[in-house]
Amino acid sequence: MRSFALRLAAREGRAGLRRVGMFTAAIALGVGALTGLHAFHQDAGDGVRSEARQLMGGDLRLQSGAEFSDDVDQVLDSLRGEGYRVARAISLASAVMPPGGGGARLLQINGVDEFYPLAGRVESIEAGGWDRVLSGGWAAADLRTLQELGVVAGDSLSLGSVRVAVAGGVTGLPVDFGIQTVVGPPLFTSLATLEASGLLGFGSLAQFRAFLVVPEGEDPGRVQRILSRRLSEEGVSVRTAQAEAESLAEGFRSLTNFLGMVGLMALLLGGIGVASAVHVYVRERIASIAVLRCLGAPQGTVFRAYLLQALGLGLVGSLAGVVLGLGIQFGLPRLLADFLPFESAPKIRVSTVGVGLLVGAWVAFLFALLPLLRVREIPPLAALRLEVEESAGRAWLPRVVGSVLLALSFFFLSAYQVGSLRVGFVLAAALGAVLVSLAGITHALRWLARRIVPDSAPFLLRQGVAGLFRPGNQTGTVLTALGFGAFLMGAVLVAEAGLRAGLALDPGGGEPSLILFDVQSDQREGIERLLAEAGAGTDLIPLVPARLLELNGVRVGDLVADESIPGWMGRRVYRNTWRAGLSSTERLVSGAWDAADDSPEVRAAVAEGLARVSLEDELAGSLGLGVGDRMVWDIQGRPLPAVVSSLRAVDWASFQPNFYAVFEPAALEGAPSTWIGLIPPVPEGATEALQQALRTEAPNVSLLDVSAIRATVERVSTQVLRVLRALAGFATAGGFLVLFASLLTGRYRRRRESALLKTLGARSGTIRGVLLVEYLLLGLVGSASGLLLGVGGGSLLLKQQFASVPVVPWGVLGATWGGLMLLTLLVGWSVSGPVLRETPMAVIRDASS
Repeated sequence: MRSFALRLAAREGRAGLRRVGMFTAAIALGVGALTGLHAFHQDAGDGVRSEARQLMGGDLRLQSGAEFSDDVDQVLDSLRGEGYRVARAISLASAVMPPGGGGARLLQINGVDEFYPLAGRVESIEAGGWDRVLSGGWAAADLRTLQELGVVAGDSLSLGSVRVAVAGGVTGLPVDFGIQTVVGPPLFTSLATLEASGLLGFGSLAQFRAFLVVPEGEDPGRVQRILSRRLSEEGVSVRTAQAEAESLAEGFRSLTNFLGMVGLMALLLGGIGVASAVHVYVRERIASIAVLRCLGAPQGTVFRAYLLQALGLGLVGSLAGVVLGLGIQFGLPRLLADFLPFESAPKIRVSTVGVGLLVGAWVAFLFALLPLLRVREIPPLAALRLEVEESAGRAWLPRVVGSVLLALSFFFLSAYQVGSLRVGFVLAAALGAVLVSLAGITHALRWLARRIVPDSAPFLLRQGVAGLFRPGNQTGTVLTALGFGAFLMGAVLVAEAGLRAGLALDPGGGEPSLILFDVQSDQREGIERLLAEAGAGTDLIPLVPARLLELNGVRVGDLVADESIPGWMGRRVYRNTWRAGLSSTERLVSGAWDAADDSPEVRAAVAEGLARVSLEDELAGSLGLGVGDRMVWDIQGRPLPAVVSSLRAVDWASFQPNFYAVFEPAALEGAPSTWIGLIPPVPEGATEALQQALRTEAPNVSLLDVSAIRATVERVSTQVLRVLRALAGFATAGGFLVLFASLLTGRYRRRRESALLKTLGARSGTIRGVLLVEYLLLGLVGSASGLLLGVGGGSLLLKQQFASVPVVPWGVLGATWGGLMLLTLLVGWSVSGPVLRETPMAVIRDASS
């Protein structure tokens, strides 16, 4: 009997391929997206790990927000004596002025010593270029950065108060992916040149670094743990190249997981289409199956034959998906070429191919299982009377088991894709909610279609609406396919609009267009006068670097040692400020801003001479502080006792300067400080004039165009959104494949309806009008429902993942709605041609045969 089941599956395969084959193409799209993205993540991880030492520039990196103390220098000297190789560097963000006084460009400036880098090989485009950089007075960057600055070898750049010559392009240097993504590409110069530029003055936001290569046989991880314990009190963090590589690989995992959700949607669409097609296919084969039962074929044998057929079609779709996935794997690195800090070397992995084949076949198997259970319930008597099949009792246990298997499989598939059971559950639940919503809309549409059209309505309208609830219609599958694709498009459009709105410079929104930083106290009056003469008003904001010494009488070092507070919070250098009121990006959470409204505990502390300070609420929570608690700050060696007078919620996404700690004005009087200036939007062309004036008045002060920062972030986000749009197109294409296949499957039933209408005197034009009304309603409701669900999904994504305010592009969504309705009509029209050309006699002959 088993061989008979195989022969029957092979014989029925041709008919099944016509009915279900198109749905396997949708499965192929889903499998292709999943396998391609998973393979890309593996390639990215391998590339990062293999180049970990080169990407960092050594085995270990020591970093601090303040200049290394004598104790840290002694540790580095002792390591050098023990055979460790050591290189020093200083990194900061600063504007670089190209020749001719053109627009400044914000770059990551790296001052390095003669030993840098310790790993990798630097290659200069111009002969001897890197050697000139190390000798002093020169700078180099990659060719793309030089092209954006409009300079070539031999040109000069303004770097703070000095001018440096361009040594040409270089490759093979380490990168700091995090800083480069937000600030801009790196520019390299010597330590001596950077120190002479004046950019390292008091209040500079520089990062001081040392790189180590451990002796042969030493474990960098063990060295990292020893150095972390020794240098934690000095505020120095120690990180290994492998840890940095894993962090970067994890970042790519987050990206590919996010994009992989699109593949899951496409795969789910294909599965839904398979279930719908198999349901219709089984209904059409009732007579054949009943004849087989009459001839003695056991119900289990017939069931296995059709199940093997579905499994075979799933394998075919999976194989096509694996081939498509290889195309994604090898093509994605090219799309993200400017985004990747390493060379990606794609390679084919047997495990990834095997998982893709297994997933596609399993999804097709499970989605086909539920409708195929009806095969077991078709009695031999159905060969004579089809009504028997409709009234036969159905076993509920197999259906419950199949449904549970389907739900669990999709949950574990989601968890596998995102690498987390919790996130996988949330993702599966969210997609399930979309499906339930579309199913509810389908039932509501059918209910309304039965009741909303009066009998006096035109024939075309009545018949077109009636097609939505006739027996054997594909309304549910079509609405799900179209709605799911529209949901994804709507979510992407809302997310893209929100991200771009967050990057757009809004002159009326209170955001600065230019920022001054590194203004010294003795330069403040002259710069305010210069800006007033240029017609550019500004607010200068003080910055006071400080460290935490004590929290409620306990030393911060002890709290870090016993892990009562996060280490970085205890070791970091805070840039605090003072002012008399809240800014537009802050909201009071608890306590009082005005001293007159202070609590008794705060008043008692102020009476003892403590300064009032307002803390950012999340920082206060991590430090275990609340209103009335006490703390001691170290400001340039001077302890400053303070009491927490209030807690603030801060909008860190704003381009306004925000601070963890804000003191009352009198508390920091006389403390060493620098100033930053926020310049509101200025007339076009005035930026260059301001830059020229500032170079004369205060060469150390940098004038940054906020649009340059936004352009850098937008460049990266545009690349990611480009990939997301491409994958959204995959899922949308899968939706239309399911739509096309659903209409194609229903075409066999439409032939009989068309023949009956023609027999009663209807013309082809009338039948065509009926079909167009039905397709128009399906396109209208399905695309509108999906887009509106996508608006909700995209808004939720922006709030939860990007902390951005949703922006709904109603105009773009409206155009998309119209486009989806037009595509639905075109698909329906292309499928309806054979229906309209069919003659009544041909249909009668088919029925009689």
